[in-house]
Amino acid sequence: MSMEYTCNDCQKCAPFDVFKGTCEQSQQRVLLDSPINGCAAFVRKNQCKFCQRYCVKAGTEFVGQCHDKMVYPTMSACETFQPLI
Repeated sequence: MSMEYTCNDCQKCAPFDVFKGTCEQSQQRVLLDSPINGCAAFVRKNQCKFCQRYCVKAGTEFVGQCHDKMVYPTMSACETFQPLI
C-alpha cells in the first residue's frame, strides 16, 4: 500500500488549529496537509489508519472499523496496534 505522508502524520508536528501546526524539529510553522517531501526528521504517528487491523467502512470516507468498532483514521492507536509495513 502506497501512502503519501503529511506533516500531520508526524510525531514531531504539534497542531494548533485544524490547518496549521509547528514542526518541533525545525521550529517552523507548517500546514498540516503539506507532504513531508523526504523530511529526515519524520517519525510516523501510531494512528488507526496506519494499523493492519484498520479497514475503511464501506460507503464512508472518514470512518473505519477495528475489532467491530467504528473508529476515526486519525485516532491514537490502541494497545493492539500492528503497524503497516
